[in-house]
Amino acid sequence: MRKTINCFIPYEENTAIGKAVTALKDSSVVNKIYLLRVTEEPALSLPSGCEILTIDSLNSSDTIKKIAQKANTPFTLLYTKTSPFELGYMALERIVSFLQDHETGMVYTDHYEWKEGEKKKHPAIDYQPGSVRDDFDFGSLLAFRSEYLIGAADSMENDCETYQYAGLYATRLFIAEMGKITHINEYLYTEVEQDNRLSGEKQFDYVNPRNREVQIEMEQAFTRYLKRTGAYLPPNFKKVNFHTEVFANEASVIIPVRNRVRTIDDAIRSALGQKTEFPFNIIITDNHSTDGTSEVIARYKDNPQVIHLQPERTDLGIGGCWNLAIHHPQCGRFAIQLDSDDLYSSPQTLQTIVDTFYKEQCAMVIGTYRMTDFNLNTIAPGIIDHKEWTISNGHNNALRINGLGAPRAFFTPLLREIGVPNVSYGEDYALGLAFSRTYKIGRIYEELYLCRRWEGNSDAALNIEQANTNNHYKDSLRTHEINIRKSYSTQYKNNNRNERKIQNKRFIKEQFADWKLAGDNLTALKNVLVKQETVCGIPFTVQHNPARMVSTGAKVDPQSISDRPCFLCEKNQPEEQRTRCIGYHFNLCVNPYPILPYHITIPHTEHHEQVLPLDFCESINLIFSELPSEYALFYNGALCGASAPDHLHFQGVPMENIPLVNFYRQPDTEKTLLLSNNKVTVDETHKKLLINSSYLYYINHYACPLFSIEQYHDGKKDESLFENIMKALPCSNTEPEAKVNILAWQEDEKQTILIIPRSKHRPECYSAEAGKQMLVSPGTLDMAGIIVTPRKEDFEKISAADIRQILQEVGLAREDAQEIIKKYRKQNRL
Repeated sequence: MRKTINCFIPYEENTAIGKAVTALKDSSVVNKIYLLRVTEEPALSLPSGCEILTIDSLNSSDTIKKIAQKANTPFTLLYTKTSPFELGYMALERIVSFLQDHETGMVYTDHYEWKEGEKKKHPAIDYQPGSVRDDFDFGSLLAFRSEYLIGAADSMENDCETYQYAGLYATRLFIAEMGKITHINEYLYTEVEQDNRLSGEKQFDYVNPRNREVQIEMEQAFTRYLKRTGAYLPPNFKKVNFHTEVFANEASVIIPVRNRVRTIDDAIRSALGQKTEFPFNIIITDNHSTDGTSEVIARYKDNPQVIHLQPERTDLGIGGCWNLAIHHPQCGRFAIQLDSDDLYSSPQTLQTIVDTFYKEQCAMVIGTYRMTDFNLNTIAPGIIDHKEWTISNGHNNALRINGLGAPRAFFTPLLREIGVPNVSYGEDYALGLAFSRTYKIGRIYEELYLCRRWEGNSDAALNIEQANTNNHYKDSLRTHEINIRKSYSTQYKNNNRNERKIQNKRFIKEQFADWKLAGDNLTALKNVLVKQETVCGIPFTVQHNPARMVSTGAKVDPQSISDRPCFLCEKNQPEEQRTRCIGYHFNLCVNPYPILPYHITIPHTEHHEQVLPLDFCESINLIFSELPSEYALFYNGALCGASAPDHLHFQGVPMENIPLVNFYRQPDTEKTLLLSNNKVTVDETHKKLLINSSYLYYINHYACPLFSIEQYHDGKKDESLFENIMKALPCSNTEPEAKVNILAWQEDEKQTILIIPRSKHRPECYSAEAGKQMLVSPGTLDMAGIIVTPRKEDFEKISAADIRQILQEVGLAREDAQEIIKKYRKQNRL
């Protein structure tokens, strides 16, 4: 047969990999064997006939790119462990036969494993669209059609995706998006299994704090996948009205049970011991217990708080028992979980959960629990708090992980409407996905619940067949959910954008009208002193705006920042300030100290430092899709005018008031073209061509050097031009990004991004001695032609020459700009 496979095998000294290498060399289809090593030190004993490929780690994007560079045969084999393995008879030939299908990008197979001295079967499950969790069990031997592997590497390179841990995961997601991942239901190799933990221990690896960096990368890769495939949902949650119905009880503790005579009494007493400011009851669905459980529950028959349900039906799983309980006429406004094995960890658990519903206006609340043995001693992994959850992306990342936490609580009318799947595994996960699709989920990160592990638990030690059945079911839930979310996302994009623009414009005006501080400062703008100064032939506006002293005079040193609460975080904002979600990860709110009429601020929903996001072009594209059309966006770098350098945010003002926008739009403005980038892609969904054109320019005839990017795009914005010019700007090793101001606006299909490089934060006059001092701290709008002077003496004193000196002092020197152009052209081989 033709040699069609290059093989890549991790190699460490003193590992018994030699037998496997010999078998590969003897195969008629193997072309080359590469041994992957994480050290450049010479190998002491290297199998003959192999080449060394030095890598940083097996799962990094850099490793995938290195493998792709060596993938010069139709197919590529990758083994993902350093332990020995043995190929079955004619196994590679069988794998190749499946890879002949041009739509198949990757195959995996069943295998045998040596475990605790015994050879056992290890079957896999079929891959489906919902098999997106990063711990999907493919086994250790993966085979690729090389064109798909190379495509994945190119995609990460083009999108500037760099992963230390998620490279292989991102590769698999790309292949699943572009082609098929095929399961061969045959036992084609044998490996040594070194992880002998029980299934109940392995399932918590993803919440282990030691794995946090890994999980952050996995979430980043997965979120990009959801955005590419149209399954990503922005955090636009429906509001919940808790008073649509009258309830006799504010809460009900729901306990489904079957044959838990050893634990049910503890659970009931734990629930009855709750101290609350509201009435609650306990609804126990006793699912035909035969071990004395029913008799234990019957002891509470005279307690009006305890309702003992004994269904006539015999086909109820745990989910069916929940449905029976929540439809009982005495069920409370909130239905709160308590499994028959478990306990509440304090008498305040119910009160804490109900308070969270009202405080966060959410439809579902999930708490934190601690793993214990039967005697309540803490066991590994201890506290399970799911702190990976974020308000902006938790509802998307929920599709990647295998559980959401406990205890779970629900707003009963919505739970009745959605319904609980009548199964005994995964029903809670199904509800979490369904609720998070539309409604906000509240999180409590203090311990509320004790989850007892004992020999009677149903999921403490599952065999491979049962674990596969459970995982297949959860994957099917994800498949169903992803399909629904794609339709939601499409509807949101197609139908809501114009409406969102209108709503957001109305919101801005109403907020300025309703919030006295913002409204008074907006009115004051009509009376601020202004004058015109011509700088390099361009009319600059000088504005005396005393209210802006809060920004111009802001202390932005690390100590001052750490000493004050972040005023862009929602929890610290004034009571009068309201927000609206815009784009995917940002909030829209008005700026109470406006420079121009209807000045807005767009902070990230999470507290991140003021550093441009990796998907900057796509982020502002999404914001523009919902922002009133007359607005321009701008960005002040952390040391370029940002008064909140600790929180990522953009700002926006109507573009007609910005001198630099008017200057740039003039047909005679001289622009030097540095690079053009034209792409034609195919929208398979709508069967049409997408024309994507990008142009990078240098502008030399402004008060300071500028770069601009013009993009004419039907589809996803191209990040490469922006990424490359940002990399070319000077940046010290102590700074997270180059000093820069950015101004952007959207007109029909054309998006313009102006990049204003900076050399320093503030001009010398800012800290000069009395008489020479002028408190001018340039941000984007100052650099764009609106000089803000909070002090009247500065307003009266500043001249065109002063403005030119300030902009040239804090902007980039023209000779430095020329060096950047040379560097950029060299990097891009222009």
